[in-house]
Amino acid sequence: MISLREKQIGEAGAHAIAEALKVNKTLTVLDLGNRQIGVAAVKALAEALNVSTTLTTLDLGHTEIDHVDIQAIAGALKVNTTLTWLNLGENRIGDVGAEAIAEALKVNKTVTKLDLQQNQIEDEGAQAIAEALKVNTTLTELNLSQDEIGGVGGQAIADALKVNKTLTKLDLFENPIGDAGAQAIGEALKVNTTLPSLHLYNNQIGDDGAKGIAEGLKVNKTLTFLYLKDNFLTNAGRRALRRSGNTTCRLEGLADQRDPPPAPLVQIAANAQSQPAVNLTSELQQLRSDLAAKDQALAAKDQELQQLRSDLKSALDQIDVLERGQPAVGSLSHFDGPIPRVSLATLANVTKNFAADAMLGEGAFGRVYGASLPGPRVAIKKLSAESKQGRAEFKSELASLSKFRHTNIIAILSYAEEGDERCLVYEYMANGSVRDRLNCKNNTLPLTWSQRQRIAADVSRGMHYVQTAFPDHALFHLDLKTDNVLLDAHFNAKVSDFGLVRAAEHLDDKSYLRTQTVQGTVAYMCPEFLVEGRMTTKTDVFAYGMILLELLTAAKPGPRLKNEARKAVKNQKLNEVLDSRLDPTESERQSVSELVSLALECLDEESDDRPSFGAIVVTLDL
Repeated sequence: MISLREKQIGEAGAHAIAEALKVNKTLTVLDLGNRQIGVAAVKALAEALNVSTTLTTLDLGHTEIDHVDIQAIAGALKVNTTLTWLNLGENRIGDVGAEAIAEALKVNKTVTKLDLQQNQIEDEGAQAIAEALKVNTTLTELNLSQDEIGGVGGQAIADALKVNKTLTKLDLFENPIGDAGAQAIGEALKVNTTLPSLHLYNNQIGDDGAKGIAEGLKVNKTLTFLYLKDNFLTNAGRRALRRSGNTTCRLEGLADQRDPPPAPLVQIAANAQSQPAVNLTSELQQLRSDLAAKDQALAAKDQELQQLRSDLKSALDQIDVLERGQPAVGSLSHFDGPIPRVSLATLANVTKNFAADAMLGEGAFGRVYGASLPGPRVAIKKLSAESKQGRAEFKSELASLSKFRHTNIIAILSYAEEGDERCLVYEYMANGSVRDRLNCKNNTLPLTWSQRQRIAADVSRGMHYVQTAFPDHALFHLDLKTDNVLLDAHFNAKVSDFGLVRAAEHLDDKSYLRTQTVQGTVAYMCPEFLVEGRMTTKTDVFAYGMILLELLTAAKPGPRLKNEARKAVKNQKLNEVLDSRLDPTESERQSVSELVSLALECLDEESDDRPSFGAIVVTLDL
């Protein structure tokens, strides 16, 4: 075994190792994880795998491998006859790379364990891997956790599980497969007879998905471990799983309120009298064991209840502070520290010189690229020379984001500035912008009603903080829109793009600041700002109202949308303007109506009649 994890071997060293592998007759394990080894070195390693006769384990985790590099590795897997474990986790492998690996898995006869966690694999890549699983006869462990696989990809993998006869462990945790993916997996469990371990931790699964899995568990006799912690389950979903009648599967992560107490001892004893005496002792022993387990569970519930009470008190304290119009503490904290500066060469290196295949999106300001620096994945905004966000806006965004942190404000991690070249490095937001999700870009699933409600609340909290973080002055965003509200892997919303932020000292609701240069997006501008250049703390509230209407209708923003919403409310025909993909339940219709009313209040022509963000936060959090 050779482990060179985190050693400074460089590309030349990796090249030399690859050459040695071609003739080596004894080495079985090679660990090259946690380094950048370069395209040429990866290709050399792939060539070595073509002829290696001894290597059984290869660790290439966190080595910056992307879809170009992986083509060579995938090609080698088609002919290699010794490798049993391949770690490709924490790289930059997307759907194209996943498709190449899938083609190799259709041919390969030796790999039993494959790690692809923390890459960029989405539904298309998952579909390709699923097709490979239908014909592969050797793979026993597959790790696809912390990728970006949605409901479509989850359904494809579920279909493969109906056919596959070798997989014994499947890790899908921290993927947004949702209820659709979970229900499909439930159907697969009815026919799968080989999979004993399934990890679905943090997959945005609700009660419908849980009930689908429960139906599968009623039939399945082989699954022994199912991990469902940190999903969107209520007690109804948890109870459906527990009452499936499956006695072989251990369910993890289903803590809820106290279960009903066990049947009285008198009743159990009475029942026991009618049974043969030989069974009585064993049944009483089992009863004692069950009661002891219940006591432990209840003790844990008491501790959990105490924590919930503490959390509730903190939340009520925060609401009390918000009602007074002051910024809360804790998560609503700010700091005044410098943002680290990195070299432009570093950012060029991790994006392959800002290559097209690394690009996440493009706007008026320039392009955004995905990359992996040491630590989590990041997004790099590279401003173009002709960008609307010039040097002044660049400095404004850098200054604004260097002064505070909030769970609903995009976090800036570092920046680069050399001559006319400028870049900002942000936390990576796996689900893109709210506008992209409303458009179902790249065939993504529509946002659910609960997701839209959470986005509305998240944006209000972020904007309330922006306006109240500093007691001596107010901040205006001035370009608040669905394109600038981003969603992380769990659909938590964060406000971004602070290039147009303005500050005004000692500004209250009735005071204003005037500008001769009106910048922003016209569809979101309130009348007093668009016509007169007047900014108040209610200017961004108007834009927020337009965002609420977009969440409700998925339509394009602007005066027409506002007029149609007002007409629908007046004529009591709200369903005619709602996003047809929402289909709210009877219990949800009231909250839909309330959100429309709030949106129209925010869009009032008179700024004084619009609610403050503090009031909105309290309204949406209650």
